[in-house]
Amino acid sequence: MQKADLTSRTVAGFIDFLIVVGLTKLPDVFGFLSASGYILLRDGLFEGQSVGKKLLGLQVILADDNNRSVSFRESIIRNVTFILTYILFLIPYLGWILGPIALAAEGLTAVGDGRGMRIGDLLAKTYTVHIPRNTSGERAADHAHDQAVDEPPDDQ
Repeated sequence: MQKADLTSRTVAGFIDFLIVVGLTKLPDVFGFLSASGYILLRDGLFEGQSVGKKLLGLQVILADDNNRSVSFRESIIRNVTFILTYILFLIPYLGWILGPIALAAEGLTAVGDGRGMRIGDLLAKTYTVHIPRNTSGERAADHAHDQAVDEPPDDQ
């Protein structure tokens, strides 16, 4: 599978960021907990795809098993760095300086790694790939699965 480019990952991350901003607008502690929960669990949704990744055709998979998408466990591990950054941003002044530094460290790590693995990916042993699409725009894996289900078995 092809490694996801940094631009696609950034756009997907921005879409997820907009969801987090919306969740923080919910009342009181419920907003904080909802946003935190989405940050941690987002890559365990939709077979290794957050909402942003699903819209851009990206998927998070295990580094040692190319065929398996991440579970909620790996999603929590890989996104713990983002939840720490989210909490940093809640601290006036100091957090507004340290938060962007932490995000920059994540980005620089992804740029410097051959498979585009950021710090969270290195912790969880995951990385992000483009999902191959066939000519009709469907995911190739979904199409192959649908064909296998629809076709009757051979009676030889």
